[in-house]
Amino acid sequence: MNTNRTYYSHEAEVRAARDRALLTVICILLGLGMGTAMALLFAPTAGKKTREDLRRQVEEGVQSGRERVEPAINKLEHELGDLRKKVEDRLS
Repeated sequence: MNTNRTYYSHEAEVRAARDRALLTVICILLGLGMGTAMALLFAPTAGKKTREDLRRQVEEGVQSGRERVEPAINKLEHELGDLRKKVEDRLS
């Protein structure tokens, strides 16, 4: 696409940019709509079962994340307590 165009006014340039942005948004929405329709037509399981599976996987992911982050948080809390004590000792 050739982007080296000559515009005779700033208004024409802005209008052209707005038209390109609008066309881009329309194409994205059309693609999303078509993708959604295809997903609904070719879904391997019923919607209720899919939602249950998705909910279960999200819960497992959240639990796994908590298990991984909890030791780091505990270590940071311990180090913060030590740092606070050192600062208070030096200020005294």
